[in-house]
Amino acid sequence: MKKLPAGTPSIGMMIAAAAAVLPNPATAQVAGWNGRYVWEEDVGRHGGTTPSDSVVAFITYTLSIGPGNGPTGCLLTGQGFQTNRRIQCTVTPRGNAITVKFYKFGADNVGGRYPSGQPLFTLTRTPRGIVTSLNGLGASSRTTPHRGMLFRRAG
Repeated sequence: MKKLPAGTPSIGMMIAAAAAVLPNPATAQVAGWNGRYVWEEDVGRHGGTTPSDSVVAFITYTLSIGPGNGPTGCLLTGQGFQTNRRIQCTVTPRGNAITVKFYKFGADNVGGRYPSGQPLFTLTRTPRGIVTSLNGLGASSRTTPHRGMLFRRAG
């Protein structure tokens, strides 16, 4: 076997260096989803003695994906009627869809229980728009569908 001159990188080192500069397909798929997505859930009318005296309550969920959104690059907040959620999440790509999974709660989170890695929901790109399929993140109202055009791209 022929010896390489001193200072010549080994085959293993060259393969590792090449792998470091080649794009990871999963990372590229997630990067295609970078941005902000919003879902405003109507949780019904509350208060008052008649429907006209009551107020319509909402919970606004904001999903932020990409650099600057915590150590996992994924942050989900839910704020509104009796809700204050701040969740660090992860994103798993699968074809034209991503699954958003629970990682851990933020310091100021109020309420909720999820095991680490639990799928919260899936977003799928379709010709009509983004379709949401709710999993661990349940709807707050009985009238909210568990699948449909819930989240929309907001930036």
